[in-house]
Amino acid sequence: MKRLTFLVAASLLTMVCWAQPEMMPRRVQVALPQAPQAPQASYAMWDGSSRADYEWDAYPTYEAYETMMHQFAEEHPDRCTYMEMGTLASGRKLMFCRLNNGHSDGKPKFLYTSTMHGDELTGMMLMLRLLDELCTSDDPRILNLIDNLDIFISPCTNPDGTYHGGNHTVSGARRWNANDVDLNRNYPDFDDGPHPDGYEYQDETLWMMALAEEYPFTMAANFHTGSEVLNYPWDTYQPLHPDDEWWRLVCHEYTDYVHLHDTLYMSAFDDGVVNGYVWYPIYGSRQDYMNYYAQCREVTIECSTAYTPDPSLMPMYWTYNHESMLRYMEQCLNGIHGTVTDAVTGSPLEAMVFVEGHDHHGSSVSSHLPAGDYHRPIKGGTYEVTYSCEGYFPQTHTVAVVDGAPVVNDVQLVPTTIGLEECRVFDVYPNPTSGMLYITASGHAEYRITNLLGQTVLSGTTTPTIDVSTLSNGIYYLKTQNSTLKFIVNQ
Repeated sequence: MKRLTFLVAASLLTMVCWAQPEMMPRRVQVALPQAPQAPQASYAMWDGSSRADYEWDAYPTYEAYETMMHQFAEEHPDRCTYMEMGTLASGRKLMFCRLNNGHSDGKPKFLYTSTMHGDELTGMMLMLRLLDELCTSDDPRILNLIDNLDIFISPCTNPDGTYHGGNHTVSGARRWNANDVDLNRNYPDFDDGPHPDGYEYQDETLWMMALAEEYPFTMAANFHTGSEVLNYPWDTYQPLHPDDEWWRLVCHEYTDYVHLHDTLYMSAFDDGVVNGYVWYPIYGSRQDYMNYYAQCREVTIECSTAYTPDPSLMPMYWTYNHESMLRYMEQCLNGIHGTVTDAVTGSPLEAMVFVEGHDHHGSSVSSHLPAGDYHRPIKGGTYEVTYSCEGYFPQTHTVAVVDGAPVVNDVQLVPTTIGLEECRVFDVYPNPTSGMLYITASGHAEYRITNLLGQTVLSGTTTPTIDVSTLSNGIYYLKTQNSTLKFIVNQ
């Protein structure tokens, strides 16, 4: 495949033509801070020795990379767990580190990955250094992320491409995996079919899809090189993503902070931000898969114009991106959060969380077991949010959201068929009632009466009678600490 490069005022305009457009990386842009660089004949490599003296200015050999991933977990077991998604035919592994404070249930899950194109190595180095910081730092900001998120990081998701020239070098690193497949065209595409590239799903693809199925990520980012821009959904589809305003908000926050270090870095398009389809459409991208099929907000971060920069530049790229990477993670804590539980038993539920008049094309989220928690990043505003689960009456809540802050909205769904007779410790009559409820129980207890939406309409301390004449006709639930009874008002 022949690549033709035309430079016009090299620091301002770069155009790259590819003989096979379907394999084209994202390269056509305006106002790039530097011209693309040809691969070097050799790169400084680190063999894993003298870890304390490592300055993040040499690429790790494969063995050093694998050892480092193990060491993060072995040396910091209170924060980090090592994970393997699988081993390729080459013997190389798709590795992750998972970071939290030892308690993962009920928290938003966050995913950072890099280098699904094997020769795009800047993100790999950023991820390794971020892992080191997350494992070792006692900065309150880092501890807040460890305490409140469940974080997954894989620095290299195409190790066969990265170490194509051998485990000891990244010279010879290439875009494709060992089967000559571009992994960023190998995912199901909601607009272009299950196999838009014509290839079977690769092991690397299957393992990532399995990870997203097992762990419901709230937000993610996937690092590439070849440009300097944040590319947000969709890649395959011209209509805007339902959360287009939110995407532009968080992407501009990222580039605003890199511009504090260099105003030319990530300066193309709209100050370093572009819609994928507007840039140019691709089909089968991981970003679109995660957003549409996995209910995860994933963005593509192109973090250097050079595919494989001289590693001596890595400290500079860390300085540029460090603050922005942390802020993007912190966005996972904003938006609407809460739990969905059974109003009778308190058991957590798997429910759909749907923003009325807003959600479509996979943008709704769900609550997940074992905690019944849900997490919905969204632009500031007031929304009608419907919670629904099979076997329960749906509820619609009005939720006000402020940019840069969380709002908690816990929901208790009422079963459509309850079987309350088995757990009652008191009774009420008449049922239906035309205005007055009589209670067959001794003593006093705090009670509340809720409607089918789970809203409390009356509360107080039980007496032999409760006046419900102010309630509209319908079904209600009288709840005490130990019992729930359904009754009907029919006036």
